[in-house]
Amino acid sequence: MPATERFSSPLPAFLAYLVAIFLAAALLSPAVYALLSPVYPAPPGRYFRRVLELSALLLLLLFRKPLGIHSWSDVGLTRPVLRPFLWGCLLGLASGLACLFPLLLPASSGHQVGLRWDPASLGAWTGRGLLIGLTEELLFRGIFFSILLRGLGRLPAILASSLLFCLAHYLRSSPEAWKGSPTAFSGWELLQAHLAPILSFSWIDAQGLLLFAVGAALATAYLVTGALWMPVGIHAAWVALLYGLAARPGGSPGGLWSPLILTLFGVLLWIVFGPRRRGRVA
Repeated sequence: MPATERFSSPLPAFLAYLVAIFLAAALLSPAVYALLSPVYPAPPGRYFRRVLELSALLLLLLFRKPLGIHSWSDVGLTRPVLRPFLWGCLLGLASGLACLFPLLLPASSGHQVGLRWDPASLGAWTGRGLLIGLTEELLFRGIFFSILLRGLGRLPAILASSLLFCLAHYLRSSPEAWKGSPTAFSGWELLQAHLAPILSFSWIDAQGLLLFAVGAALATAYLVTGALWMPVGIHAAWVALLYGLAARPGGSPGGLWSPLILTLFGVLLWIVFGPRRRGRVA
């Protein structure tokens, strides 16, 4: 690889990549909604978010070289797979139960908690955990964090990628954001509606702090292992626990309890795995 390419910052290309993702979603989501909504009825906002996610993956083919992504290993898809994934599942189960501990106490009223062990439910929330864990880790840690790591360094990359992870979960709109038949401007209206919670700083709350801590812990897991599989296992276990326990807190369970547990979890990950890291992430 030429020296100029190896040492050039990927950050300008990364900003262009992010802008292209949102533009593609605004342009394509009305057409996708008009085409598929008769077969798969869903709110326009859900179509917008799915097109946004798909655009992020497809546009990577166009931007991968300017972003410095030349092989699967550059996004953390390396071997071994099974052992770090199982370690991640175990660590995610332990830390997730610690985070949800306040919800399991009798005094924690107002939260629906009940473990569902029937085969259909077990398969559903386990499968959902695996799907969300793999797709979100590929996007936020494999792509976003690895690019920010090369452009900013370790700590700034952890903070920046965690903020992106938090903000992405606030990309939502009300059902009234778009009514009627789609028009040429419907996608821009949806884009504005989805950005409104972010621009109004509604993410500065307990739930936003929890999401930021989640992103930081998962970025640390990726950093110390140099691969996606441990954070995928951790993330999958967390999601499966949330769905399996039917826990739907309005924010962070126990106030600062869960963000504090996840922060300590990230520190422990660094202490245990950091010194033995082989440096696969540059």
